[in-house]
Amino acid sequence: MAEALKNFYDDKALLEIGTQFSSVLSHKRPEDWVQEIKLKDWKILELKQRIKRIAEVLSNSLPKPFPKAVSPLLKISNALEKKFPGTQRFYIIFLGEVVEISGIDYPEKSLHCMEKITQIISCEFSIREFLIRHPDITWKKMLEWSKHSHPGTRRLASEGSRPRLPWGKGIPGLKKDPKKTLQILENLKNDPDEVVRRSVANHLNDISKDHPDLVISIAKKWMGKSKNTDFLLKHALRGLLKQGNSDTLSIFGFPKSKSAKISKLELQPKTVEIGKYLIYKFQMLSEAKEPTLYRLESKIHYLKPSGKFSVKVFQIEEREFSPKETKVYERKQSFQQMTTRIHSPGIHKLEIIVNGETKAKVEFKVTHPQTARKKTRAI
Repeated sequence: MAEALKNFYDDKALLEIGTQFSSVLSHKRPEDWVQEIKLKDWKILELKQRIKRIAEVLSNSLPKPFPKAVSPLLKISNALEKKFPGTQRFYIIFLGEVVEISGIDYPEKSLHCMEKITQIISCEFSIREFLIRHPDITWKKMLEWSKHSHPGTRRLASEGSRPRLPWGKGIPGLKKDPKKTLQILENLKNDPDEVVRRSVANHLNDISKDHPDLVISIAKKWMGKSKNTDFLLKHALRGLLKQGNSDTLSIFGFPKSKSAKISKLELQPKTVEIGKYLIYKFQMLSEAKEPTLYRLESKIHYLKPSGKFSVKVFQIEEREFSPKETKVYERKQSFQQMTTRIHSPGIHKLEIIVNGETKAKVEFKVTHPQTARKKTRAI
């Protein structure tokens, strides 16, 4: 994905960006901006490096000191917004980094600028340097933003302060003690904008990786307050649900699964060639005397070249079973090679999980296409 996004910055895109720069900073022609951006090393730069290069070129040409740059930068931002609508908006992700590069020593002016720019394109990455260098003023502003009238600014309050923001700089101490963000999340938990609520969910999921009990306590307090918040929590606690955390399962109404019986677990084929599919079937029976809610999942232990396993949980279904109800499931699992998962030959494992408990398991063999053999061993 990063490679494809990197290639967005072709000559046509850069010329359009340069044209909008020149509409405000008229001392350079559009072609001059492109030439300055595309130095000899442009082809070898990765996506983040290209974003930074564009930000540096614009920063170098803005008036100094930064307070004088705010007005032209906002004018450029507005011009870019009109030229790169919808899904093309990613082209202008560099705007927040311009503020970070030029305005880090002027936090008040920079935060004012980010408040506007993030309504066009997110400043979630650049805000983190301000949380590190100017924590008091930035945390105060983030809390104010959580009550802002614009959803883009409200989202920045949550997304920019995530403990484990992908691509984002680490904020010292935040993973160990996330309490500074809790009031922000409280303000946004029932936000009218779905994108903001999704950010809150991802933020809580970040926290749950280091402080599961804290997130569970928050979930118990929020649960049942509104449909939006309940849906948010389901996404926020997805990691704990996949771990089979009993407290989390209980919050969503999934009881201990002693009444759930899995039988007739079958694999087809019994040996899987890399590049093809594993098909597995099984039967679920509820022996409960009353309607019962179940969460069914499969867990695959992928063998790695090191001999260790990489475990991945896949949700199959959540549904209520009537007393003595049975259902047959059939699922297909790809063993195509992917950039995110490279398959290795050897013995793998499949588990069928109901409400966090393993109910059946089987080993199966993965082979290279030319060495495929039909062998499997149930355990």
